[in-house]
Amino acid sequence: MKKRILIVEDEASIIDLLTLVLTREGYEVYSCQTGRDAVAMMKKVHPHLVILDVMLPGLDGASIVKIMMEDETLSSTPVIVTSALVESEKMFLTYPQVKAFCSKPFALTDFLAKAKQALGD
Repeated sequence: MKKRILIVEDEASIIDLLTLVLTREGYEVYSCQTGRDAVAMMKKVHPHLVILDVMLPGLDGASIVKIMMEDETLSSTPVIVTSALVESEKMFLTYPQVKAFCSKPFALTDFLAKAKQALGD
């Protein structure tokens, strides 16, 4: 069974790039572009990993992680946070399910290594 990854990102070009890279690695990839859609999509597809942008329309990444922590079906789902704002990494240090932070623009090899590590692959 393929592992499912949900990309929550408001930039379509980044979604397309990450989808291409992750699909080539054999993962089943889902995506959405708003924070509000993210939680609903997580409950629908039960991803093994969430790639989460910090600044999103609707709910921001920090709010989504808080919602995930309070939901027993989502609280153990690993998260990789992405952001162009390097200083936003500090906001996520206290959340145990946040396994990595990738500042944009990121190297795909580095991103993929972090994704595989978060998935235990």
